[in-house]
Amino acid sequence: MIDISDFTNPDPDERRRCLLTRALAAAIVNGRTDCGDVRAAKMVTDGGQDFGVDAVAFAVGAPRLWLIQTKWSDRGVANFGELDVITMADGLRMIDRREFSRFNAKFRSLINQITTIVDDPQARIVLTIGLMRQAELHSNVLLRLRDLRDEFNAHGQYLDFEILYVDQVWDLVRKAAQPEPIELNFELERWFELSTPMRAVNGVTTAAAVASWYEDNSDHLFRKNIRESLGVTQVNADIARSLREEPYEFWYRNNGVTILCDSLRLTPRSRSAPHGAATIEATNVSVVNGAQTVTAIAAAVKDGNDSVREALVGVRIIESADETTSAQITKATNTQNHIERRDFVALDEVQLAIREEFLLTLGLIYAIRRSDFEPSPESGCTVREAAIALACAHADPRLAQRVRSNEDLLWEEGTHGAYSRIFGERPPAIQIWRSVQLLRRVRDSLHVRQTEFEGRAAAVAEQGSLVIAHIVFQEIGRDGIDDPDYNWKSVLDRVPDLVGKAVRWLVTEIDEQFGHNSFIGPTLASAERIRPLVRSVISALETGAAAPELRSDYLPVPRQRTTRRRNSVHILVDAARIKEGSRLNFRAATEPERQALAAWLAEDARRGTATWVNNRSRPLVWAADGKRYTPSGLVMRMYALAEWNGAPVAVQGPRRWHLGNEGSLVSLARAVLREIEDSDEESVE
Repeated sequence: MIDISDFTNPDPDERRRCLLTRALAAAIVNGRTDCGDVRAAKMVTDGGQDFGVDAVAFAVGAPRLWLIQTKWSDRGVANFGELDVITMADGLRMIDRREFSRFNAKFRSLINQITTIVDDPQARIVLTIGLMRQAELHSNVLLRLRDLRDEFNAHGQYLDFEILYVDQVWDLVRKAAQPEPIELNFELERWFELSTPMRAVNGVTTAAAVASWYEDNSDHLFRKNIRESLGVTQVNADIARSLREEPYEFWYRNNGVTILCDSLRLTPRSRSAPHGAATIEATNVSVVNGAQTVTAIAAAVKDGNDSVREALVGVRIIESADETTSAQITKATNTQNHIERRDFVALDEVQLAIREEFLLTLGLIYAIRRSDFEPSPESGCTVREAAIALACAHADPRLAQRVRSNEDLLWEEGTHGAYSRIFGERPPAIQIWRSVQLLRRVRDSLHVRQTEFEGRAAAVAEQGSLVIAHIVFQEIGRDGIDDPDYNWKSVLDRVPDLVGKAVRWLVTEIDEQFGHNSFIGPTLASAERIRPLVRSVISALETGAAAPELRSDYLPVPRQRTTRRRNSVHILVDAARIKEGSRLNFRAATEPERQALAAWLAEDARRGTATWVNNRSRPLVWAADGKRYTPSGLVMRMYALAEWNGAPVAVQGPRRWHLGNEGSLVSLARAVLREIEDSDEESVE
C-alpha cells in the first residue's frame, strides 16, 4: 500500500529503506488513530519538500494533530540530529502561518483537514519521531525539542513531542496487529439487574475505580466509542472541578458511564444483602458513553483526596457480543441532545429583559435559545453574537482573546467570569445592537481585504479577527453608542479603513515584539502577549501616523493561472468546513428577487432557514418541510411556492445561503480554496 513511485534512486537498498521508512510512518498513523492500513498509507507525505513531516495523523472527534517523522535502520542506529529538529520547526512555523505552497503535493492534499484542526482553539499538536534506534538521542537534540515545545507553549499547551524508539515501535505494531481485549474487575454497589432482551447491570462505583480503568488502559478503553477522549476541554475541566469541589454530590450532577462487554459476571458479597455490594468481572470491555467523564475523573483523582476517590459514579454494564447490537447501542447512547453553557442563559432575567427591550424600543429580534430561529442580519441578532461583540468592545483585550480560545468562556459567571463582566450591569439594547453592527462591519472588512495579505499577515488577519475588532472598538470609542439620535452610520463607515490600519500595525508589532519567527496562533491566544500588543497598536493609531508598509513576503504575488470550476458544496463537504447541524439563512441576491419573496418569507420564519448536512448531493434540510435539497434546488422550490412568475430558469443557490455572518456558501468555498496552493486557479459556481 505504500507508494514509492516518486523515489527515483535505482539502488535497491535505498528503495527498500525508503519503503520501510514510509511504512513505519504509516504504522504510527494507524497506531495513533486506528484508521486502518489503507487510510494510514494515504497519510504518508514523505518526499521532497516535506519539511520533516513524513506523515500526518488526525484524531477522530478531537482537534488533535500528529506530525510524524521516521528514520529507518536495519541495525537499530537510526540518526536524528539537531538539523532534523530545525527542519520540523520550519515546517511547523509554515503550518502556523498557513504557508502551504512550499510543501509537496502529498502534504497539500491534506491542507483542509490540517487547517480545520489548527484553527480550533482547543487544537493539540504532537511531533512524533519514530526511530529504529535503541540508544536515547543526544542531549542537545532533546534540548532543541524542549526549546521548540516551550517556545510554542509559552502561553498555553498547544505542542508536545514524543520519541518512539525500537521497543515502543514494536509495542505499537504488536498492538495494532492484535489488540488485547480489556478486562475489568471492580466493586459495584446499590445495583439492579436486567435480563431481557439482553443482560445488563446498573449501579454505582467509586471514582477511584473509574480512574484505575483509564490509568491501566488509556484511550483503548474507548475503542468502540464514536470518539475518544477530547483531551483538555472546558466540559472536562468542569467535570473534574465538580468532583474535586463537591465529591458527595457528583453522582447527582453526572450522567455516568455506559460499558459494553462480551461477558459479564456479577458476584454479590452477601446473600443476605443481594443488591448491596458485588464484584463485577467483565471481558472485552469498551466505554461507549462517558469517555469525557472517565478522563476527567482520572485527572481529578490523580491530585484529589480521599473524599474525591470515594465519590460515587453511576455505571451501566451491558453484555452484548453481537457487533450489530453493540453498534446500535453505541450510536443511541451518543445521539442525545447536547447541553451547552450558553443554554443556561435562557433562564437569566437579564437576557429576558434585553429581549423585551430589543422588541419594544428597536423593533428587532434578540434570540436567546439555540433552538430559536436565527434572525436575518437586518432583523436582529442572537445572544451569542451580542456576547462576542460586547467582549470585543470591553476595555480588557483579554476578553476577546479568551473568546477566540474558547467560546464557552463567554458564559462563565462569577466575579471574573466573562458573562458577568459584559452583562453584569445590563447594557441597553441600542448599545448591544450597535456593537453587533460594528463587529459585523469589521468581519465584512476583513473578508474583503483577505486577498491583500499573504503568509504571516494573512494568518494574523484570519486568526486575530476578534483582537482586530477589539482594537477598532477602542479606537472608535463609546461616544454616541447609546444615543438613538447619534449618526451611527458615520461610525460604521470608518471601519474598513481602520481595519486595514489595525492589521498592518498588529503584524508589525508582533514581528517587532516577538520576532519574525514567532508563532502566530500561540501569540494571539496568549493573555500576557495580547495586552502589550493591543496597547502598542492603539497608541500607534492614536498618533495618526501612517500605517507601516508590510514586507513583500506578506503580500500576495500575482500569478498567471488557468481556470477550472468546482462545486461549492463539494469543496465545503470535503473540507468539513461547516459543522453538521449549522443553521443557514437565505438572502436574496437581486432586488427583484428580494421584492418577490419578501412577503412570502415574512409569513413563516422557517422559510428562510435551513440546516447543513455534510452530504455532497443534498446538504440542506429546509426548516419549512424537513426535506433535503441542493442549495439551488431549494431556491427554485421557494420561487415556485412564492408564485414568482418572473423567476429565472436557473439560479446560483450557493450564493444565496449564508452561514451566519461568515458569508455565503460560495465565499466560504473560495476561502477554502485560497488555502490550497495549487497549480491551477480554482473558481466556484
